[in-house]
Amino acid sequence: MTVHGGDVWQVARDLRIPVSELLDFSANINPRGLPPVAMERLARDASDSRLLSLYPDPSAARLRKALSEQLAVAPEAITVGPGAEALLAPILRALRARRVLVPVPAFSEYRRVCAQQAAEFVPFPLDRHTCFRISVDGLCRRIEAERCDVVLLNNPHNPSGAMLEAHEVRRAMDAAASSGATLLMDEAFIDYAPHATLAGEAATRPGLIVVRSLTKFYGCPALRVGYAVAHPETARGIASLLPTWSVTQLALDALAEAVTDREYTEVSLSENAVDRERLSESLGAFGLAVFPSAANFLLLELRAGMPAASELRARLASRHRILIRNCDSYEGLAPGRYVRVAVRSSEENDRLIQALGDELKLP
Repeated sequence: MTVHGGDVWQVARDLRIPVSELLDFSANINPRGLPPVAMERLARDASDSRLLSLYPDPSAARLRKALSEQLAVAPEAITVGPGAEALLAPILRALRARRVLVPVPAFSEYRRVCAQQAAEFVPFPLDRHTCFRISVDGLCRRIEAERCDVVLLNNPHNPSGAMLEAHEVRRAMDAAASSGATLLMDEAFIDYAPHATLAGEAATRPGLIVVRSLTKFYGCPALRVGYAVAHPETARGIASLLPTWSVTQLALDALAEAVTDREYTEVSLSENAVDRERLSESLGAFGLAVFPSAANFLLLELRAGMPAASELRARLASRHRILIRNCDSYEGLAPGRYVRVAVRSSEENDRLIQALGDELKLP
């Protein structure tokens, strides 16, 4: 089984402690949690026995309308599913994908989903010396050479946080189109760089599909909601491959409230930018290599003489009740050398800084 961030349940069982004692930096979740208006809606609906006796709206009409207004796209271009990851398989199936070009390191589910769909996973290695940022020229050449039918990119990149600007992604999109391929954009963390999204173009342009998460930015991964934006004909094809009732009504209505909260969005972006910069500077002072990030997480490279990634993770969990992401499972990252940490609140970041200072035996 692939190891992911956020597995607080297993760590708590291993340590024989309540989950509530763990401070989770391994999953990249907005520390503000669900917006208050959405939390109120969720609590109200969860206590309504009449509502709980009804099946969810299979069209997710209210949430799709809220998203269409937020993104300025037609509701017909939006397909809602139980998390962004859960939409990848039906998308590859709808596209009849046979060869998928993927920059690595990459989210491990990409390879697993390709295997499930009997599609060949074609890696495009990224360079540590360019901070794992995609070379657009190199990618375009590789797209032309490989003749894949799907090019799967994530922007900002996970696990590095490196970002391509929209005009750079459009170059890759044009190269894919020239080769007869579809560009599948995973924008799970684009809320932290909203100017770079291609969701608006995906709604009208065949050959481009954008997948986005709702529960990372809105601080509620337990609710499992994501969506895809695509040309309406493609969107209908994706929706036809999902279960009829794939998302609970509680989640649909709570997230419909969340996406309308503009103040929450503005404050979250402002706080993340400030806390990310401060956390980056503090960790860099320990001798860690901190990669530039446009998202709400930081990739760290451990220097010679520091504990290996697995050891550091174990120490932080057992001694400090802090969970970080060991990146050994990321293809293309040297084992033992990389960890990833989320950007949380200032107070929580201080706990991480103190704990890392202790474990790296620095003042």
